[in-house]
Amino acid sequence: MNMQIDDPENKNPKGFALFALGFRPFFLLAAFAAPVLLFLWLMQLTGKISVSGYYSPTGWHAHEMLFGYTVAVIAGFLLTATGNWTGKKMISGVQLLILSLVFLSARIAPFMTDLPNGLIAFLDLSFIPLVAFLVAVPVIRAKQWSNIIFVPLLLTMAAANLMVHLSALGLINSSIVTGNRIMLYLVILLIVIMGGRVIPFFTERGVNGVTTKKWKWIEILSPASVILVVVADITLTQKVIIGYLALFAALVHFIRLAGWYSNKIWSVPLVWILQVAYFWFVIGFILKSLIIFDLTQNILSYHAFTVGGVGIMTLGMMARVSLGHTGREMKLNRWMVLSFVLINVAAVIRVILPMFMTDSYMQLIQVAGWLWVFAFIIYVIVYTPMWLRPRVDGRPG
Repeated sequence: MNMQIDDPENKNPKGFALFALGFRPFFLLAAFAAPVLLFLWLMQLTGKISVSGYYSPTGWHAHEMLFGYTVAVIAGFLLTATGNWTGKKMISGVQLLILSLVFLSARIAPFMTDLPNGLIAFLDLSFIPLVAFLVAVPVIRAKQWSNIIFVPLLLTMAAANLMVHLSALGLINSSIVTGNRIMLYLVILLIVIMGGRVIPFFTERGVNGVTTKKWKWIEILSPASVILVVVADITLTQKVIIGYLALFAALVHFIRLAGWYSNKIWSVPLVWILQVAYFWFVIGFILKSLIIFDLTQNILSYHAFTVGGVGIMTLGMMARVSLGHTGREMKLNRWMVLSFVLINVAAVIRVILPMFMTDSYMQLIQVAGWLWVFAFIIYVIVYTPMWLRPRVDGRPG
């Protein structure tokens, strides 16, 4: 049973290249974090283990999926893409190894009960500002001000993480949930900004004969609508206002996605996975708007955003970026297509079915969780050799 992606140039590069470029170690860390974190959460959910007491069990799950798994993907992407944007050399070698160890230590520290809580917080809080600095320096040197937006976004994510840790340490009277919720919206905002750049580009490059459409007012409203929902959800208590703003956001993003869509995308998994992921954000905003009428629970919209939008988008982006930056053809084998299908089925089971099968809620959570685990196990097996070995075309990176 061969799960490797075929090498179009029939090369088998020798050597160790894990720390040659940012996407390699951080996509590897994300790929392992995704199934491990979900496995631990499923064990916690069924009472087989007890997760670290630094966070609450639910707080740990949300924090690690957002500030662990998702931040690893963001770091890998930005530490790679920034070099392409600016033409500047990005962090590599020993420095990249040290940065990776900072991230890894922050994931392990909460389980080490003899560590001071302040040290646990410091390890986790140090990572995102380091990434922001490493992105800011080449962008500023190249004077590429259109890309500087990612620096304040990262720093705001760091502020949300600080809120989580100050809550965990008992230093502020705020819920850990608030910091995690702000982080989720910031991730959505980042994907909306980046998705507007890359999804139409990848669609036109990947699918013959497709020309995407963009409307200036929709491109302006896409991030603006997310910001409006964020501000309302964090500051207001009126469900009606939040609901209508969420419905407005759903409409804006549906129109944006319609401009990218073509029936031809279904023959190209590396394209349809990104567009389907974006559609999950539309579903998330629709479900949030239904709170007006008490037709759904907030937790379902939350998981439409996380399991659906963020989970599927990050898997699709990592799959594509890894192929491109290891010099391979933009083509998946059947195992990765299966991975894409499994993670979408997981999202449907976690988000849609509970609205109709309320008596089976816990069982649905577990089935969805295991499908997520299996999807990422496939991804780990297929892609790990690519991250470890040099590019097949002999170029650096």
